[in-house]
Amino acid sequence: MATESLVEAPKGHGPSGFIYINETMLTVDFGRVYQADSPVGFLFEDGFLQGFAQPLGVWEGLKAIDEIPGCLFQGIDSRGVTIELPGKGQGPTGGLSYNGFPFIVLHGRISTPEHRLVGEMDDSGSIFLRDHKDPSILHKMDENCQLTTIFQGIKSTRQPFQWEWVRPLHRKDRNYSDNEIIRYFQDFDRLNSVQKKYVLETMKLWAASGLLQVVRKSEGDAALGNVKHGASGVTGVRTGKVTLDREEFEKEIMLYKRFGALAVVSTRIKPYTEVRINLVVSHEFGHQLEFALSQASQDRITDLYQKRLGTSNRLHPLPEDYEGLSELLHPNQVEERIFISGYSRSSMHEYWAEATAAFSVQESREMLKQCDKAVYEILHEVIHNPEKVLSPRFEKDIL
Repeated sequence: MATESLVEAPKGHGPSGFIYINETMLTVDFGRVYQADSPVGFLFEDGFLQGFAQPLGVWEGLKAIDEIPGCLFQGIDSRGVTIELPGKGQGPTGGLSYNGFPFIVLHGRISTPEHRLVGEMDDSGSIFLRDHKDPSILHKMDENCQLTTIFQGIKSTRQPFQWEWVRPLHRKDRNYSDNEIIRYFQDFDRLNSVQKKYVLETMKLWAASGLLQVVRKSEGDAALGNVKHGASGVTGVRTGKVTLDREEFEKEIMLYKRFGALAVVSTRIKPYTEVRINLVVSHEFGHQLEFALSQASQDRITDLYQKRLGTSNRLHPLPEDYEGLSELLHPNQVEERIFISGYSRSSMHEYWAEATAAFSVQESREMLKQCDKAVYEILHEVIHNPEKVLSPRFEKDIL
């Protein structure tokens, strides 16, 4: 199978080991194929091979190692996992679109356009993806985790093969993250265009990372309602479901559109001001996310909150006639605040929810990193190493 002319992968992206071709052994170093000290070709970890000197051979473009008689590679891939090419497995060959992203399938081996090996596919259409922590482990995709999949090519028997799989309740005109947000936010279709844009923008990170799906299935979804006591939203203690006040929801969107994620607002106690976060949906999601954290993570967050509370009490003591719990500041103290927002001071739970909200969009995420790097690092782990901070019962869903 010939393809486009070779664009050599960056150093470190190819396998290392030995190629045996008939009775000759060639050395492979990060994809570069040598006989003695002379380069004779390049091997990608998905099995595509370019030859430009004997004894490997000379040809234009790329060939599959499967199609070169007597050619075998044994070694490790770029992540150090033992790999043998062409291997014993048989599978289809063609183009794969997974959640709208293109992949290559070569004799059952799934790779990125840069030829990085990511999994396997069999002639029935079943997909097995490599574990992101231990690539030697393969996870079979199912309806709980597989995204929209479209394949066009041939089976190992050379028969034409076209196959499509769509998630239940999935809208084909929307990507995975949008679909998860729509499933999470009840009556999404009844929102106007500005409201939809706000919800999609402020929840995209959690949906795209897969965490929204995990939390939605565990804790519940979100909906508009009539919340008493003037709160923007509430999260049920027993159910985990979120109810957002309609009027406050519209107010949040107006403030977000005008000022962005963060705003400095005046208070009734002059001349004090307060920093507020205009991200109510992701704030309430933060409460749901807290339910999914391990006890060790919750204790860690509580310690961070208590330390910051003590510092805030010392540097920014509350006025005597103030009955609230928010951190109040003089206008010239905004850059020296202890909490990312005034409301974060109220309790450990609000501290975490406000941090989650701030982490949700790039603008306030950068500010959170500067203001409170410790809680920023926990949220960074939630995205990149969730198995370290979430409850163990979610480990399978996370993987």
